[in-house]
Amino acid sequence: MIMSKVLIVDDERDVADVLAEICQLEGYDTEWAPTAEIGLKKLQFDQDIVVVLLDKNLPGMSGLDFIKKAKNDLKSYAQIILVTGYPSAEAFREAIKSGAYTCLKKPFDMNEVIRVVKDAHKHYERAKQLKQLFVRDEEKALKESLDRLKK
Repeated sequence: MIMSKVLIVDDERDVADVLAEICQLEGYDTEWAPTAEIGLKKLQFDQDIVVVLLDKNLPGMSGLDFIKKAKNDLKSYAQIILVTGYPSAEAFREAIKSGAYTCLKKPFDMNEVIRVVKDAHKHYERAKQLKQLFVRDEEKALKESLDRLKK
């Protein structure tokens, strides 16, 4: 059985290790990326990643830019949770507007991380199912159109 993965994108290894331990206790496999650029590469090539725990302040590309690229360029269904030590209503709004599932504030509560990751995973599964239904409906409509053209 393929395990669902949580990608942790954080330049602070100790923070990433704590998040990984929490996720692993819930049965998730985890990957770590110290930069947004490395995280995007992992997200692009690993289809088992269902949730991304993303630090807002990263060297190089910001967390918000990561979200935009993941959603717009990669068209990823992975649910992105922005993690920030400096929460504000504006940062939260901007993250959600960019395509984040939600935000968590540092320091984080273990039970809150578990709840949010599980909820995001469920949301990922629903989005994936909807996409499959959409593709099937699109394929059916195309087949019907082709059949009509042949007549």
